[in-house]
Amino acid sequence: MIQVTIACPVALVSAANQLARVIGYGEADGSTFTLAPVVGGYAVAAGLVAPAFVSDAFQPLIEPEWGADMVAAAAAQAEVVLIELPAADEPPPEIPQGKILAVVGLDPPAARALLGLEGMPAAIEPEPEA
Repeated sequence: MIQVTIACPVALVSAANQLARVIGYGEADGSTFTLAPVVGGYAVAAGLVAPAFVSDAFQPLIEPEWGADMVAAAAAQAEVVLIELPAADEPPPEIPQGKILAVVGLDPPAARALLGLEGMPAAIEPEPEA
């Protein structure tokens, strides 16, 4: 298992939840970013995943048996950027704004610091039911 921290702009939470349904481990993954705390305008989720999770996030999507909005999932997938930890003698990576940011192999506080998302988390206000 590997540690992954994913920071999703609040504006992309709905689409990112669909992507989580597709590449996650079950239907409940569709609430990943809705339930995640918000730091600096990003819903930040972290957890241990199988190593294949990272490569799966960039492969062609296959609809899971429990279903997903595949158009929204593909739109979210197009926004995912893998942020890599720089070597000791390199400057920190440039962090693109408005993208879904994934950091692999760092504990969540270190990953948030690398992304510039430090501070107190807040909860996302759920959208009203239509």
